[in-house]
Amino acid sequence: MASRVAAQLNKENNIEVETVRGGLGEFSVYIDERKVIDTNRFWYPTTNKVVKKIQTLLAE
Repeated sequence: MASRVAAQLNKENNIEVETVRGGLGEFSVYIDERKVIDTNRFWYPTTNKVVKKIQTLLAE
């Protein structure tokens, strides 16, 4: 999922994304060292939901 989110953000917003391998089932997103999305192996949002949330947070 991380690679799909990174590719979509780069394509739509020209945002450079760094991906880092996390724990088993972990998917977290940080913006300026602040965790803005935190998932676990039981809950994964769709790629579009993650991208839209990141775009909204960056627009603030």
